Amino acid sequence: MLNQVQHDDVRKSEVPPMIKRLLLVALVIFALFAGYRVWQESRVGAEAVDVAVAPEGPTREIAFVSNAVGGTISLVDIEAREVIGALDIVPDGRRVSIFRDFTQGLAGQRLIERGGGLNYAQDTDLSPDGRTLYVARGHLGDVAAFDLASGILRWRTRVAGVRADHMAIAPDGSRLYVSGTISDRLDVLDARTGERLARLRTGVWPHDVHATPDNHRILSASLGDMQEEDETARGAAEDADDPWPYQLTVYDAATLERIDRHRFPRGIRPFQLSPDESLLYAQLSNEHSIVTYDFARREIVDRIDLPVAAGVSEEDWDFEAPHHGLVITPDGATLCAAGRASDYAALVATEGLELLATVPVGNAPSWSAVSADGAICVVANNRSDDVSLIDIAARAEVARLDIGRAPKHITVGRVPESVLGAVR
Repeated sequence: MLNQVQHDDVRKSEVPPMIKRLLLVALVIFALFAGYRVWQESRVGAEAVDVAVAPEGPTREIAFVSNAVGGTISLVDIEAREVIGALDIVPDGRRVSIFRDFTQGLAGQRLIERGGGLNYAQDTDLSPDGRTLYVARGHLGDVAAFDLASGILRWRTRVAGVRADHMAIAPDGSRLYVSGTISDRLDVLDARTGERLARLRTGVWPHDVHATPDNHRILSASLGDMQEEDETARGAAEDADDPWPYQLTVYDAATLERIDRHRFPRGIRPFQLSPDESLLYAQLSNEHSIVTYDFARREIVDRIDLPVAAGVSEEDWDFEAPHHGLVITPDGATLCAAGRASDYAALVATEGLELLATVPVGNAPSWSAVSADGAICVVANNRSDDVSLIDIAARAEVARLDIGRAPKHITVGRVPESVLGAVR
């Protein structure tokens, strides 16, 4: 009888089969996730790239045009005025799986695409030697490094939040500064390995970012929460470390410490610095304008309201940006601005912000870049899937080239002809 009681007690204490199965499944999932994290971290730097300070041998000036929906980067020879090739920047797939990135694969990519559409190529930067192209891959939520000659993906690194936004490369090519827009963070990456070196607190929804030519400062501009009205966005930020949502945050590039903040009345879109870095030129959210900000006076000192085509309304632009794309010529004399809502590129003299010309281009121009000699402005026309080449002195479009689907961003740099031979 005692043995029977003991046996019954043992059976009663056994774990039910269903619970066993659930525990086993949970253990397998945990093991897979842990293994994935180890694998993911081990990939960072596994295919490290060299960082050289200048190209070797003969070079050509190339405009790298990011096709946000197409998932490619088109290469435009500026002097020849022709498209010479394209780089596939999603060789690892257009959908993020939970094994590649758990958060992004589970829901992140789908949620961000629901509000903003497809975006595989948000921004690019070129290594100083012209051999490596870095791509902020938008709604994939990462930055990837590609060997231009072979097209091989060398490394990729997930950034803060679920959207990789604009980025900048340090003048010596050693670091990348990447805006994690929805996370209010700026990631600092080692350009050679992709290793994250730091994560900096920014203003609300950081967007455009620049490193100064002397490599002393990093400037991060914020949009404010675009899901809220202006006053609500300001109120929502009152308890944050950075109380004003629309600001330019300045960091010391050596220590990565925040050293200053400058307030703006609206979200800051693309911006540029004067050659002596005393002035900042910027486009602002929901404005058909360019403003000049004086760092010493800490205020906007000049403004130009640009023409608006007849019949244009807020339905004609996306994401609070009727103007989105601003570049300054190397001599600091002229701005070339992409007038997305009215389908033109505006040429504006920095002295007194005088409008020199509006040049008709394709549908929804959304970024602009300039050749090294300041002669040609390249404009990406987002809805007509082409780029316009504008002769700044002649104030005229001299070429329009078909590109990939939904061109969004342009980086101009010099690439060795030996590399271009492989790309062609």
